Amino acid sequence: MKLEEIVTVKIGRNLSRRTKKNDLTFVSYSYEDLMNDLNGLYLDSQVSSISRNHRDEYLSCAGDVVFSFVSSKAGIVSDINQGKIINQNFAKLMIEHDHLDHRYLCYLLNESSSMKKQMAISMQGSIVPKLTPAILKELEIKLPSTEKQKAIGKAYFLFRKRQALARKQAELEELLWLEVLKNLDRS
Repeated sequence: MKLEEIVTVKIGRNLSRRTKKNDLTFVSYSYEDLMNDLNGLYLDSQVSSISRNHRDEYLSCAGDVVFSFVSSKAGIVSDINQGKIINQNFAKLMIEHDHLDHRYLCYLLNESSSMKKQMAISMQGSIVPKLTPAILKELEIKLPSTEKQKAIGKAYFLFRKRQALARKQAELEELLWLEVLKNLDRS
């Protein structure tokens, strides 16, 4: 089945066309926000369910699946990043059916070899290849049982968080050892 059959793709707002003065008070959702959400901040938040009420489709809501057209990465908005404006480099992927787990959708878009192959064949752009919303909607997906999706999605996000924590630990160990060496060099 095509992705558009079970997901509504809502493209972010073109921020160069702001008309309201109060638009300037909003912070834009960034690639860094996406990577932080994908690497574990979401697991620490207290979102219990995905909101089906998309009153302001341009604002991020905790639990939303967000896709970057530039990096072709998907993540789930954390509490920390709630209320930021989704710009035109991103899309909200609004799951319309209970047969698709939001974490499994992220796994599919980020890691599935079948999806990666479809994306690589379809990407457009001479200098920086990227997906378009139309291409994203046309991606073919196969869904396992809901239980299997939930297990894969949960394991994927736990793995991402574990990897992020391991990177952070290595950074902190490096700082510690460099500080120890500086102190030894002074004495």
